[in-house]
Amino acid sequence: MNHATHDPMQCSRGRSTRALRLLQALCAVTLLAAVGCATAVPGPHVTPASAEVLWITDVAVLDVATGRRTGFRDVTVRDGKIAAIDAAGRGRAPGGATRIAGAGATLIPGLVDMHGHINSNPAPPWEGGFPDPEAMMAGYLYTGVTTVFDPGDGSGSAVSRREAVARGTQVGPQIFTAGPVHTAPDGHPVALVRAFVPGWLAWYVEPRVAVQLATVEEARDAALDIADAEVDFGKIVIDAIPLDAPRLARDVAAAFVTEAESKGIRTVAHIGTTEDAIDAAEAGVAAWVHGVYKERIPDTEIARLAGYGIPMVATTEVFDNYARLRLGPREAIAIEREIATAERLASFYPIPAEFQAGALDSWQELNLEAYQQRVRVDNVRRLHRAGVTILAGSDTQSGVFPGAGLHRELAHLVEAGLTPTEAIRAATLGPAQFLEDTDAPSFGNVAVGQRADLVLVAGDPTTDIGAVSRIREVIQAGRLLERVAVGAR
Repeated sequence: MNHATHDPMQCSRGRSTRALRLLQALCAVTLLAAVGCATAVPGPHVTPASAEVLWITDVAVLDVATGRRTGFRDVTVRDGKIAAIDAAGRGRAPGGATRIAGAGATLIPGLVDMHGHINSNPAPPWEGGFPDPEAMMAGYLYTGVTTVFDPGDGSGSAVSRREAVARGTQVGPQIFTAGPVHTAPDGHPVALVRAFVPGWLAWYVEPRVAVQLATVEEARDAALDIADAEVDFGKIVIDAIPLDAPRLARDVAAAFVTEAESKGIRTVAHIGTTEDAIDAAEAGVAAWVHGVYKERIPDTEIARLAGYGIPMVATTEVFDNYARLRLGPREAIAIEREIATAERLASFYPIPAEFQAGALDSWQELNLEAYQQRVRVDNVRRLHRAGVTILAGSDTQSGVFPGAGLHRELAHLVEAGLTPTEAIRAATLGPAQFLEDTDAPSFGNVAVGQRADLVLVAGDPTTDIGAVSRIREVIQAGRLLERVAVGAR
């Protein structure tokens, strides 16, 4: 679900049922300019060091392209790139280098979240608060996520934020952005605004959550608009949320995709069902940025989906996250406890009695059933076996913390039958190849000449995917990051 808890309108658990229903709606939409009343929540602190040369000694190196983990290597990082990978002890320390002891650890590429939202809020939807992009970016970097694909940011700041990070004037992961999302008239997420937001406010909210496309001509014009905005990708929504919401017509979707492609921009699609996936593929999208999460894909359609040659960002965790909220207290993983306070992690349960799902009741029931039957994991397993490229993304929003959500997603991919190495590739080289549209991207692997986005993890992640979250060091574009966990400052 691509739309996070953005700027909910109320904070108090004691407010009226109507206000709480409004919050439920806003947890599913990209509300980028509204009144919030929660205070900022403490997070981790990340600061780039000034060293120009790094020397990582006696470390195991994971070559994601080949799947080989080779031990006893010395890795030199200079001018933001990997300059050398040598047998340990064979060479001299580079002049002026900062030495990083790598014994007992593995050097992997910096992680890529293929469905991350910078302008989002991981707090419970009933607590509210403004999005804090700087805190989100710190969370990503702390957890080893050095690149984020943000498929939906209507704030108007997405491109300038991307450029500030690229210039080095803003600390954050490398960003690829799709700018605003595009949907059917009254489609998701506009349908939720129509269902829950009072009319006096809806007129303001609607254009800030999505661009509505009714005709082929409107789709073409919208594609030209995103080209002028210099975004990296286009984004369309075909999924129906609530379940009776309108879906984007295939000819309208195809017009948007074709016009955007004529300007050198590929389009990704938010889907929910097998039919959505087929419509998006027939329209010509470059990727599905959710998996089929609402239903078990019929066995007869697996080969058809694989035949499109389109990668799928599974995002199992975001839907499982919402299902688990109804089943008991939230169980935090270790890396979540490093980036979020104990109070924040405990605040998701119990759900206030007044908190009403309203129009989302049927969606939530379907989602819970799919979770209990492990439908989403089963879909990923069968698609992977059929040859579909699976990419890792978290869909950061309420309950899905920046970076930590991606580590949860990696565990889901292994549960679905990917090997730990395949799961790591789904969060490193595979996304880099897609984002740069080449088999030889500038980042995404530990190899000479690559951009030095690197994570030093304890142990062997090729046999234990949990090792990826046992982070010792993070290096972004050749800069060693000072990482301070929440509460440790």
